[in-house]
Amino acid sequence: MARIPGANQLEHADGWRSDTLAVQIANFAFSVAQAMAAVIVPLLAITAGHGIEIIGVIVAVSAISQTAARLGLGRLMTLLPTRVFVVTATILLAASCVLLASSDAFWAFIISQLLQGAARAYFWTGSQTHVVRTADSAVSALARLNVVQGVGQLVGPALAGLIGVWSLEVALLAAGGLAAFATVPACLLTRFDPFAPAKRPGRRRENRIWLRPGVGTAANMTACAGAWRGILNSYLPVILTAAGHSVASVGALVTVANLAALGGSAGSTRVMELGQRAVSAIAILAAGLGLATAAFFPATLAVVICGLVISGAGAGILQTIGPALAADSVGAEERGSAIAAIGAFRSVALLASPLAAAGLVLLLPTAAIATGLAGILVAAPAAAVFRRANRPGKRD
Repeated sequence: MARIPGANQLEHADGWRSDTLAVQIANFAFSVAQAMAAVIVPLLAITAGHGIEIIGVIVAVSAISQTAARLGLGRLMTLLPTRVFVVTATILLAASCVLLASSDAFWAFIISQLLQGAARAYFWTGSQTHVVRTADSAVSALARLNVVQGVGQLVGPALAGLIGVWSLEVALLAAGGLAAFATVPACLLTRFDPFAPAKRPGRRRENRIWLRPGVGTAANMTACAGAWRGILNSYLPVILTAAGHSVASVGALVTVANLAALGGSAGSTRVMELGQRAVSAIAILAAGLGLATAAFFPATLAVVICGLVISGAGAGILQTIGPALAADSVGAEERGSAIAAIGAFRSVALLASPLAAAGLVLLLPTAAIATGLAGILVAAPAAAVFRRANRPGKRD
């Protein structure tokens, strides 16, 4: 691996272990808090009397904030240490949870989601870049980060369901407390030097990092994973509740999806043996069609579980291999920019998928049918991957 600014700070084994422990503790606490909020927000919106068609809009606001925050991250990483973004994210998430626990007015949902979107952008881009800067293998480093994140997202929905049975507001306050706790280990992360501004001798196409070989494929993968997450965090909990499942059961089912994503992340290093295109196409199909199956048959528990397991595994592979592929496709000084760039695609997908579902809800007979169709649309990019794979001489 090319030497990077600030790498000498982690040359000693004790320093590396301390930094790894700090980033993973912050990762776990933030993941639990964010997953709790993701389950509670749409349920709280319904309880507060907001229409079901508004849920997609409320959740999509978070994606707008994420997109805006990520667009400038590449430049900001040449000015500020990555640790700053991780610390800022924990503070923003805590503030968003406390605000929404204090008021269920529509304006509170909007401001809370704006804060939460920025928090997600800063934390995931900052933490992914941080671990990649010290790793020989980006896939392995991100797999470890995503496994811990996956464990947090397993605990989060289940904990939200257990506390939410008594009070949705108390569940949000608990999430805010966990986010505030994550600030402590985040402050203990190694302070890496900001990235040096990359030299860009080329013109338009060369300067668009997402058009480079490897980075474009990674952007496609993370966008599909973002669309999956956007639907999972917006309409799926509402559909499952409407089908007769309790709040605790819905939390457990979302945990099943996150458990499958954890398995997909953990096995991502092995599935790469199948080849980049094959992994991309299969994982995209699994994420989209599995989600569609759960949405079309929400009352049949076995079918829902099967669909969520398949879709979660596909999404876990996408969200691990995508950033790793982007980081390994550019030079050391451009890794932060590459991860931020593909993160913007994920944010746009997080925005588009709930909005698309909201539009389909208005056009189709039920929210379940609308969400199922949205899942099919998530799987659609796999067709383009297969088509490119069949072109003679076409390579990434």
